[in-house]
Amino acid sequence: MENAIPFVFAGGMGACQCMFFALVAAGIIALIIFGIKKARERREAMARMAAQWGLQYYEKDPFDIPSRYAHFDLCSSGHSRSASNVMAGKIGDRDVILCDYQYSSGSGKDETTYFFQAAIMAMPILAARMHMRRESIFDRVAAWVGHDDINFESEEFSKRYHLKCDDRKFAYDIFHARLIEYLLACGDCPTLEMNGPTLLLYDTSRKKLENFQRLLDIGQKIIRSIPEYVLHQRGIGGTQGGQT
Repeated sequence: MENAIPFVFAGGMGACQCMFFALVAAGIIALIIFGIKKARERREAMARMAAQWGLQYYEKDPFDIPSRYAHFDLCSSGHSRSASNVMAGKIGDRDVILCDYQYSSGSGKDETTYFFQAAIMAMPILAARMHMRRESIFDRVAAWVGHDDINFESEEFSKRYHLKCDDRKFAYDIFHARLIEYLLACGDCPTLEMNGPTLLLYDTSRKKLENFQRLLDIGQKIIRSIPEYVLHQRGIGGTQGGQT
């Protein structure tokens, strides 16, 4: 009888542990099912959006976007790069590709995956390599030691965004006063890259699907605001660059 109490206590602890692990397993299964359901709903919603815009929808990337656009910083960052839920075709006379994009950094327990919404748009010019993103405290520290970015007459724009370009004059030509005013009015702009005949815009989080329309609107505005003399100097006579 003296050993009965410890035995019952140990048995009770074992039952509690089994129940705990069962609850954890059930929670994990529920999260997996929820993730599968949300992914299916997103695919279906993007397929409907593509149809509304007259674009083709592909659940899997048919263009090998990470390799095709590896000359952009987004598509050369990290590892395990992939695109999915691709919408591609023409809007107006312009080639566009819209997609979910992701890459990972680190490995094992330290691995982190980053998700993006991206818009790839053809431009009628051959642009210098350019990258614009939200400025961070680290950029300000770098500026103090001489690693500054390109600044503009608009102090607000220069403080808000960090911009690098292989051709400083080209950057000033593209980011003229009217475009800067528009981008400031947009609030928090997506990251922007230009390289050759292609413009890439992307947000560093998974936002509502309506954000794809915002990416398109900002991209179209940027392209339409390219000055005539830049079109003359760098024009390629078409708008097919986005899928070449």
